[in-house]
Amino acid sequence: MKRIETRLSAPLAGMALLTVGILVAVLFMIAARVDRDALEHEQALVVRGVQSRIVDVERTVLPQVVWDEAVEHLGNRFDAQWARENIGAYLLGQAGFDLIVILDADGRPIFNEQVGQTVTSAYYDRHAPAFAPLVRRLRRDEAQRPRPTGPRADGGLVSRSMQISSIERIDGEAYLVTASLVQPDFGKALVRHARAPVVLTALKLDAVFLEGFSSRFLLAGIHLHAGDASGQAGDAHVPLKDLSGQVVATLDWSPPHPGQRLLRKAVLPILIVVGGLAVAVLVFARRSRKIAEGLVASEARAKHMALHDALTGLPNRVLFEERLRQAIDGLSRRRGAAAVLAIDLDRFKAVNDTHGHAAGDELIQAMAKRLSTLCRVGETVARLGGDEFGVVAVDLEPKGAAALAERLVAALGAPVELSCGTVFVGGSIGVALIDQAEAHLGAVEAARRADVAMYRAKEEGRGRYCFFEAEMDAALKARRGLEADLRQAMDDGGVWLAYQPQVDAVGRVLGVEALARWTHPTKGPISPAAFVPLAEDCGLIDALGQMVMRRAFTDSRRWKDLKVAVNVSALQMKQADFPDQVALLLHETGAVADKIELEITEGALLGDDETTHRAIERLREMGFSLALDDFGTGYSSLSYLRRYPIDKIKIDRSFITPLGEDKEAGAVVAAIVRLAKALRLSVIAEGVETDVQRQQLKDIGCAQAQGFLFSAPVPADKIDALVADGGRVKIEA
Repeated sequence: MKRIETRLSAPLAGMALLTVGILVAVLFMIAARVDRDALEHEQALVVRGVQSRIVDVERTVLPQVVWDEAVEHLGNRFDAQWARENIGAYLLGQAGFDLIVILDADGRPIFNEQVGQTVTSAYYDRHAPAFAPLVRRLRRDEAQRPRPTGPRADGGLVSRSMQISSIERIDGEAYLVTASLVQPDFGKALVRHARAPVVLTALKLDAVFLEGFSSRFLLAGIHLHAGDASGQAGDAHVPLKDLSGQVVATLDWSPPHPGQRLLRKAVLPILIVVGGLAVAVLVFARRSRKIAEGLVASEARAKHMALHDALTGLPNRVLFEERLRQAIDGLSRRRGAAAVLAIDLDRFKAVNDTHGHAAGDELIQAMAKRLSTLCRVGETVARLGGDEFGVVAVDLEPKGAAALAERLVAALGAPVELSCGTVFVGGSIGVALIDQAEAHLGAVEAARRADVAMYRAKEEGRGRYCFFEAEMDAALKARRGLEADLRQAMDDGGVWLAYQPQVDAVGRVLGVEALARWTHPTKGPISPAAFVPLAEDCGLIDALGQMVMRRAFTDSRRWKDLKVAVNVSALQMKQADFPDQVALLLHETGAVADKIELEITEGALLGDDETTHRAIERLREMGFSLALDDFGTGYSSLSYLRRYPIDKIKIDRSFITPLGEDKEAGAVVAAIVRLAKALRLSVIAEGVETDVQRQQLKDIGCAQAQGFLFSAPVPADKIDALVADGGRVKIEA
């Protein structure tokens, strides 16, 4: 029995030993393969890291060389002070380069700076062979690429980067050397010489460089060998080559050997638990890894979403305010001031209303990309909400802030290609500069000042920038007070209607135009040119339009033989329910639609959208007549006359005022009258103030007119008296 057991146990033991031997051999093979794969992967990772570092260096240098001011101060006329402050100070002091050399068009060194010591042109001459291959390659590329001839029509960049980098040996040490060609960015300054200046930068591959690599790629025992050194046995190494392919230095480090660690730690446990626990460990490991990865990813997403705008990916208001606080807190360590720019898109609401919210979102994304492209490294571009953006920049003087704002205004004003077509918006920018003396004001006050300046830019015509001035605060407070007074006047009847007669050639009153007037209790009469735009800005224009229309409709019942003209704002025409509002007012007041003429500006028709078409069709069906107000001052008046059922055109006062003094003005008015007659439209001239203007209009054939020559706008009871007196105005010859 024992022998049988021995015979049975021997093969089983052999099989067991063989199995164990095979397992151990497989484990050693796996460990060796893991070590080899890890080494290859780590070497490839380091090679990509070196290339990535070269790209980072080139990107750091790029904003300083592709720059109109660099072309002007380095090439067209060399300014050593400018080069020291803008090239040397930034690249040596902030970017961390060890050596800067600027070559002129003839290859002569005109600027030399090295960290920790002063160098002369003789230094460059001694090391010129190390720089020569890069300069030759860069000059060859320069000769093959056409130069820009001026700014682009769309305000974009006119140059692409032109840079060459390699590892070179200088004074027995390895350096990362980059040769960058000085070029214009927006074409405001062009290279005048046959060749542009070249900026040479050198970054020493020293202990700081090696420590950065060690931290980034978790490399142990990293060191640098001169030349093509094989290194110690078992070390991983990557050769660093110059432009000609010669090995300048070798980067060595100790590989992790994960396979060997696996053998040392896992052989015995694996053999013990290889049966039952293998599957459980595998499942548990996979689940744990997925859970951990999910938690890390969720945390990263939550942190990013808390500080960035979901639509554009830009920093949001929270991160913007934090960057602004940091910029102001750091003023004591910098020479220049901190600049905060408040940016608001012009005409964004028109695009959103006309083409929909999807087009509005697309426009916001396009503008965010433009702003990010134009701002330099270190400047924060944020979306603050809606169509508002903000920029924080440091180390800027007023000139630099103005140049930045000018670039942004030009970029925002360029046409934007959207999926719905090309749109034009533009932007208004407010700039506030905070220096060391004003650092105590804080970030909130700095942002408020930029907002105040931005509102001034909008008031001055939009599409421009303004710097904050102390007087703006007083003006803004006065405007807000006037806005509050207007709201009060809308409630207590301070806004009332005046009517200006519209007459024929013999002075017979044919109709009246309803005009809103506001008499302030302390300031007296406020011009409509002031309070109507104010109503548009503060959201009262709809209520004001409703009030004017209700009173005009009511008063129209007093004058059965007169037609009452009522102005309709562009904002009212864009409302989908505007015809329903008008129908409700007709029912409420008992007015007759064919006794009322609605005056529509070309701004209300701009965009030719479906909402406007439906509104005009409904208004015509109700019986209203339509007049095109301010004719000739818009973009495409003739096309509007063809597309819309207009009954009358109203010649703008800007064409009437020069009559009698300017022959060309008479020719323009005559052409408009002939056009109206050809299209079988009525025509009326507004702003007639002299008998010479009236007589010339009569000779031209314009039979209807309106202006102070006949009557100023008067209250409704004066129109009652005029109608009772025969319905004629006396015209002084």
